[in-house]
Amino acid sequence: MSVAAELEWQKRAVCYLETSDAPELWTSDRRPHGLLRKELARMCARCPVQARCAADAVFTDAETGTYAGVYLPQNIAANAARRAAAMDELRVIAGLPTAKDDLAYLGMSA
Repeated sequence: MSVAAELEWQKRAVCYLETSDAPELWTSDRRPHGLLRKELARMCARCPVQARCAADAVFTDAETGTYAGVYLPQNIAANAARRAAAMDELRVIAGLPTAKDDLAYLGMSA
């Protein structure tokens, strides 16, 4: 499958359809505050590709930003616990096992 075909799902996303001229709303390296965070979450909640967005963020170890209504902090040591929690939230939205569930399946503990 071509890269263009693989990314076709993004054209059905609410963020693409309604805020394509303002990508910085979604890719900020700072967590959105207050009303903006709530509005982004509302947009994601009604998005037909929310689960795909969450899965894509997990599988690509996405950069900082808002994906499927979840803010994903930068991948630095200071944010390790918050990033892990956000990744687990994205896994749940995507219908994937959490990191803890993956470890349990492998017979390991966190």
